[in-house]
Amino acid sequence: MLRTAVASARVVLIESALKRPFITAAGRRDRTVNAAITVKLAGGAGGYGEASTSIAQKHLTPAALRGALERLARRAKGRDVRDWRALVDEAWIREGDLSPAVAAFEAALLSALVLESGTTLASWFGGAARRLETDITLSATNDTEATREAAAEAAGQGFRVLTIKVGGRPADDLARVKAARAAAPKARLILDGNQGFTPRAALRFVETVSKSGAKVELFEQPTPKADLAGLAFTAKRCPVPVAADESVATPEDAARAADAGVTAINIKLAKSGISRGLEIAAVARAAGLPLMIGCMAETPRGLAASVHLALGTGFFKWCDLDSDLLLVENPASRRGAGWTRRGRFAEI
Repeated sequence: MLRTAVASARVVLIESALKRPFITAAGRRDRTVNAAITVKLAGGAGGYGEASTSIAQKHLTPAALRGALERLARRAKGRDVRDWRALVDEAWIREGDLSPAVAAFEAALLSALVLESGTTLASWFGGAARRLETDITLSATNDTEATREAAAEAAGQGFRVLTIKVGGRPADDLARVKAARAAAPKARLILDGNQGFTPRAALRFVETVSKSGAKVELFEQPTPKADLAGLAFTAKRCPVPVAADESVATPEDAARAADAGVTAINIKLAKSGISRGLEIAAVARAAGLPLMIGCMAETPRGLAASVHLALGTGFFKWCDLDSDLLLVENPASRRGAGWTRRGRFAEI
């Protein structure tokens, strides 16, 4: 058997508790249960990928993600991972409704291939940098004291950018922003609307927050993902870049968003996988749009593909790769991750 042939694959569910309840306009979670796949090649190299469940997308259950990964693993056995793109294209056809599973499968194949080749994913992506700076996310709790506490903790750890979940009642959102600013007055802000605004309400909210003295540098997906016209309306009138997140999962989506007038794009591997993510980046860069990279609720090992993509390409103006910081620390989940957390920095 070729050294690069898939000899075996193992799929398991992993449960992680969150340090604080994670709340968005779409719901709340106190823990995450993700599906993980480990691929072993005949030559001994191994690769790992992790599919995170979602608050907003109720069909992305642990059982559904595990089932998809088990089916993909069976089909991959004996196949040569040097043909990873064909395997991934087949995976999108068969399991495309469960995009985090396809993304995890692709990450496992590619990380095994580059390890067999004696390199790293970051080097394979181009080796642009060895360190990146990430933000940290504050959830949409209406407990302003909890927001102050989380923001103060982040500031104490050196974080300079806070992503604040908004998109609920405007008064509650504004109180959350003010509480965060009181605890971390020097922090720059990213507002994550999680599809919770109408276009005009989004513009009013940014105006109000900006008048309060906050340094807002990005407004992420304020309007519903299917309302690309509304997102573009907001982007054309907003004083800060407006990023398409849920509205962009494919290169075709990215092209439509750029044509409509969206002013930034957020890539999450859980939506697009690695190869489609690179294609989305190519479309955005050709259109002159800045890029953000985000995550779901992956453990440190599950976050590795995103960290390596960001470091290897150097494409991203904003990095929201903080899921490991939101989970209760588990030293075992950092072993073999292939990157190191140092406060607001991720390094290889």
